[in-house]
Amino acid sequence: MTNRVIRQTMREPFHFEGIDVLPGTQARIPLPVGLDPLGRDLSIPVHILHGEKDGPILTITSTIHGDELNGVTIIRHLLYGMDLKPETSDDLVKVENLRGTLLIVPVCNPEAVILDTRRSSDGRDLNRCFPGSPNGTHSARIAHALFEQVVMRGKYLIDLHTAPARRTNAPHIRANCDREDSKDLARAFGTPIVLHSIGPEGSLRRTATGLGIHSILLEAGTANVFEGGAIAVGVQGIMNVMIHLDMIDGNLRRPEWRLIVRKSRWIRSPRGGMLHPAIVAGELVDQGQPIAHVTNPLSGDAEAILSPMSGVAVGLATSPIVREGDPVANIASVQKKKTHQKIRAAPMTEWTVKDVSETLEDISDDESGACIDDTPEDE
Repeated sequence: MTNRVIRQTMREPFHFEGIDVLPGTQARIPLPVGLDPLGRDLSIPVHILHGEKDGPILTITSTIHGDELNGVTIIRHLLYGMDLKPETSDDLVKVENLRGTLLIVPVCNPEAVILDTRRSSDGRDLNRCFPGSPNGTHSARIAHALFEQVVMRGKYLIDLHTAPARRTNAPHIRANCDREDSKDLARAFGTPIVLHSIGPEGSLRRTATGLGIHSILLEAGTANVFEGGAIAVGVQGIMNVMIHLDMIDGNLRRPEWRLIVRKSRWIRSPRGGMLHPAIVAGELVDQGQPIAHVTNPLSGDAEAILSPMSGVAVGLATSPIVREGDPVANIASVQKKKTHQKIRAAPMTEWTVKDVSETLEDISDDESGACIDDTPEDE
């Protein structure tokens, strides 16, 4: 019998901006996006981890809005572990163990980060500019470069966000749940709350999903701060997705319950004044429970805002100043007694992903509510 030596076929290098990233290596390569007003080169760093073995291409983006900073540290911890230092023993994602390719953009909108603003330096919302244009506004050109050179190279996308200033969000995934592929990705990420959302016109997620890229978006925390709980959720969720896609080895960690929210309800302030929250984001509230009080700073007047139904507070206002009609809390209805009991036993405010054998999944569809795309949107 003839002895045969079987060799694994080496993957092709990953070509990006004229540079070949060899299998089993990683690189940080600048993506040119034009010149700034002083004539200096503007670029966006793209981290590429190209595994030795075949697998999918997953893109992770952060800081499309310049004040949404949790995603930057989620990515840092994902790549370099808790000590934040590369090439140490606690690094979570190591290219030598990776199947497929990671394309990571920690800062999609560098000038907005420097200016400490949600919008781009030209005053536009970058997440309304996709797929962009090579001949359009500054924001349109950034969107075009990111979309054509990075996002369109992959099959999967995770976009990291927070609530805007003056609001906070309990960690949750947004996805077009009418698309089973995106819904499966949302489940794999592992947050107890999944909001069905097509996404605003011109948003990265909606544009990518429409072109066949399986896309989800993480909303976690608020703007302009690093929040340990939101960061931990993001790191574990991305690891879950990579395990789900067979890019790395490991066991999926699941929540004890999951609420897929088709419609939710924004509770609004009945008067202007000073807002005193009575709950925290992620808390389960009962019908009739006070969720906040509004006081008159010039008198002793005070009025309680009561929850019109039982549910989970997905989002909350954080600014002390409110006007009549301002949104105060976004509540996802919980109607089934079994789900209510499960959430009460495993509250989201104390939530960490666990090794559970089965997740209780329920659909929240409040007849009096609205789809997330029709409400005060922060994506």
